[in-house]
Amino acid sequence: MIFLLAGALLLTAWQFTARARRRGLAWALRGVAVSACCGLLAGVFIGVGARVGMGAITVANGAPQRLTASGTFTVIIAFSSFGIALGVVYEGLLRRLLRRSGLAYGALLTLCTWYPLAHAAAQQLTAPPAPTALAASSGLFVGLMWLPFGLALEALLGRWHDRERRQEGGPFGTVRQWSS
Repeated sequence: MIFLLAGALLLTAWQFTARARRRGLAWALRGVAVSACCGLLAGVFIGVGARVGMGAITVANGAPQRLTASGTFTVIIAFSSFGIALGVVYEGLLRRLLRRSGLAYGALLTLCTWYPLAHAAAQQLTAPPAPTALAASSGLFVGLMWLPFGLALEALLGRWHDRERRQEGGPFGTVRQWSS
């Protein structure tokens, strides 16, 4: 899993370097900063989904719920920070490939993390669940994390790109005139 992320980060860095050569370093750095901020904001969905999943493990084990504001806040902030790197990877590498579909990005993240997260959750359970129940419930909780994240990330980045286009000179970007 870590090798997949490392490869994605290297390809993303290459894409942003190519953009810096085409449009300038300031434009590329602004793109990285905006995508990181959008990823952090959308990452709240990752944190909330993770907290709900942790609560489900507690319920499945029959233990009493120990929800505290500080614990919930810590989990949400910690997991939201994953959105920073994922937002940069989406903007730099996958946004065009996925045709600006946050839902497709969320589904891709769900498929990439479903097994590792389900395996980690299964290790926390006191009684081994039925494989079908584990697959269904873990898929629900993993999708609860990633699908809203992808949708929110695309919505935020889409607004930023629309604003950029308007500032460049109209709904279709800068209009270039042909010289004779």
